Amino acid sequence: MNAVSNCAALNQAKAHGAELDFWANPAPRCPHCGKTSHISDNDWWRLYEEGTHDVACPSCDQDFSVRTSVSYSFSTDQQP
Repeated sequence: MNAVSNCAALNQAKAHGAELDFWANPAPRCPHCGKTSHISDNDWWRLYEEGTHDVACPSCDQDFSVRTSVSYSFSTDQQP
């Protein structure tokens, strides 16, 4: 996949100081059309693994890269 292209939605967000709309979201947002795509709707289970993944947007069919950052937290402070 070629993730380099006219990322219109991301470029527009950057022009308006809103590039954080594409950062640390609960689901990937296409930098081309701006649509959010849910992992379960697209069988993108590999996106739960840390790293960079190439996908094609189901809305505009353009390729883009998704960077996954994983963080785990465990608590045992509530005990019977």
